[in-house]
Amino acid sequence: MNILIQNNISLKRFNTLRLDSTCDYAITPLNIQGVIEAIQLTQDKRRVILGNGSNVLLTKEHYDDSTAFILMHRLDDLDIQDNEIVVEAGRTLHDLAWFTMDNEVDGYAFCEDIPGTVGGALLMNAGQWEYTISQYVHWVEVVHCDDARLERIYPEEGFFGYRHSGFNTMNAIIVRSGLSITHGNYNEIFEKIMYYKRERYMKQPRNYPNAGSVFKRPYKNGESLYVWKLFDATSLRGHQIGGAQISEKHPGFIVNVNNATSTDCVNLIKEAQKRVKETFDVDLELEWRII
Repeated sequence: MNILIQNNISLKRFNTLRLDSTCDYAITPLNIQGVIEAIQLTQDKRRVILGNGSNVLLTKEHYDDSTAFILMHRLDDLDIQDNEIVVEAGRTLHDLAWFTMDNEVDGYAFCEDIPGTVGGALLMNAGQWEYTISQYVHWVEVVHCDDARLERIYPEEGFFGYRHSGFNTMNAIIVRSGLSITHGNYNEIFEKIMYYKRERYMKQPRNYPNAGSVFKRPYKNGESLYVWKLFDATSLRGHQIGGAQISEKHPGFIVNVNNATSTDCVNLIKEAQKRVKETFDVDLELEWRII
């Protein structure tokens, strides 16, 4: 068996905002062949690919069977082969970081507290501090949605950018990647993991569900701006609509404080964009993927 098909299921566990959304049709591939079969079975449907569901906003309480959700969490093999880390798209970045520590591979400590999967990280070139996942990529395998063809891609210079990759413009599903290996020291890697984790815990909201940073860092006249400063200047810190709130701890986040709905989140985003535009003439661009 390569796939699991489910009908009328809750998507609450598949989005880190924990919005209560349901769908009529979902396929869980159990391996790469399963991804190929999932594509073949859904040629007449709109496809939504979900890994851990971070950086995602589900805007409907229910998706009918015209939309097929492909749930990637079971595509999670992780190993070292031929002096490369070979990892499938559904494996979490948390797991990748601890795996590299156990195998004394340096460079991946920054991944530990990023709440997503390898596939999502490659799609948006996830990172923090001075690191991004693209720095370590040798190759990426995708399955094309038009003909269910498996292809290995060797990204060239310019393929990855800030919170962006060439995969955003491809009609394909990321399934596996080969990542570089630099040998390190177990204890030193552990200390790095703890440092990054501590820094993020001190600055980011952890007491309520959230989906990571809502907006990309904006620019005006070539100058980099901070979202939290713009929000503080427009009285958005702590602003709440329904059960959704702009975090009091870090206004770059929207948190689910009381059974927030999709509509609550959408309206809060629109209000934030409106205030910042009116006050600073700055257009806030979403980092989240809207479904």
